[in-house]
Amino acid sequence: MELSDTGWGQVLTRLEKLRLVHVLHKGAAKPAIDAHPLIREHFASQLSGQHLDVWCAAHRRLYEHLTATTEEFPDTLEGLLPLYQAVAHGCKAGMHQEAYDDVHFRRIRRGNEYYSIHRLGALGADLGAVACFFEEPWKRVTAAMPEAKQAVILGQAAFCLRALGRLTETIEPMRATADFMQRLNDWKQAAMASNNLSELELTLGEVGGAVGDAERSVVYADRSDVVFHRISKRATLANSMHQAGRRDEAQARFREAEEMQKKNQAQYPLLYSVGGFQFCDLLLADAGRAAWELQLNPNPEARNPRLIEVCREVEQRAAQTIKIAERNAWLLDIALDHLTLGRAVLYASILDLSAIGNRRSIVENLRSAVEGLRRAGTSHHLPRGLLTRAWLRFLEDDPVGARTDLDEAWEISERGPMRLYMADIHLYRARLFKDKEELKKAREMIEDCGYWRRKEELEDAEAAVKGE
Repeated sequence: MELSDTGWGQVLTRLEKLRLVHVLHKGAAKPAIDAHPLIREHFASQLSGQHLDVWCAAHRRLYEHLTATTEEFPDTLEGLLPLYQAVAHGCKAGMHQEAYDDVHFRRIRRGNEYYSIHRLGALGADLGAVACFFEEPWKRVTAAMPEAKQAVILGQAAFCLRALGRLTETIEPMRATADFMQRLNDWKQAAMASNNLSELELTLGEVGGAVGDAERSVVYADRSDVVFHRISKRATLANSMHQAGRRDEAQARFREAEEMQKKNQAQYPLLYSVGGFQFCDLLLADAGRAAWELQLNPNPEARNPRLIEVCREVEQRAAQTIKIAERNAWLLDIALDHLTLGRAVLYASILDLSAIGNRRSIVENLRSAVEGLRRAGTSHHLPRGLLTRAWLRFLEDDPVGARTDLDEAWEISERGPMRLYMADIHLYRARLFKDKEELKKAREMIEDCGYWRRKEELEDAEAAVKGE
């Protein structure tokens, strides 16, 4: 039965009142009609179940249209959105291999450049694209992909999940990737997977497991004979040893990695990127502890000129490595280098009252660090910046601002759960606000995690409490 224009208008009006459709451009000769998502899903299910060939053909056309009409290599997230949509349509059309190789890997990530992640911080969008290749999210990749590529996709999903703070969802795909690559004797990918697993375990507070998987990542990296991975995996091992309280071993591993870096890239003799940040974190550890001691028990005679000099040396390091990060527009690395600069100057200003005039430098670097970590989309790094800024705010007589930063860091960390950060937050609250209950919680968590890097700081805080 054909409806008159009036009758058709009445039908649309009734359906819209029932919120089953939404009519755009009312009154036009051919109004645009959008159905409720549940209705679209219902008919999509019917079409894919009863007319699979038609379903695939429709999605193929959308895939071809989007890939053909979109700029080859868009520079912005907005420009990449049609390509992300193309990946989804390509997978629904059964074109998984092409959608991954030609669109997701080549045009969105730009191969091993990882443009969408390192330059744009588009971790959520990337995870959405990777999800299209799963039959069961984060557990089973479609059999339409080659076995080796299934493991790579598992690893990519795990990487994005971790960066978005969804740590409990990350464990299964990350461990599966490491096991998968080891069985395939793909030592490069096995090194990367074990490295990522170590970093995840460290964030979760499983320090012993993190050291073990970091050691495996070094073994696999050496077998791969890829110099970049031999360097970066040693830095990861060094960092896990540092958090475990094995300071001398950690420093030796960092030095070893930096010697390898110097031979591999003579123009860049210092460790940079995340590994460089972690090395600076170790180098600043004594200065950070001394600064906290002075806050807990002000004593001008305790000021150590050598530690002030270390702060200056680390500041010079970060001033060099940030140039590399800025040249490559690596959002995370730029933010971490700003954090190192802010910490180095903050510690020096506490240890050396004559450096108090550097307040503006501290404020600007910590602001850039926190804002940069947000832009990078890496929630598993954000608490680092918030913790240091909380300390600065407290020193500037802004206890409300300090609590706000600590509360935000706690919200992120508890959701993970990121237990090393949680231990740090307890310790910060105890020291800044003389909270004995927080100090007890800090000890419990530090002992439970094996987070012995904080042992001396914890003891200093406990001694200060007893001396009150």
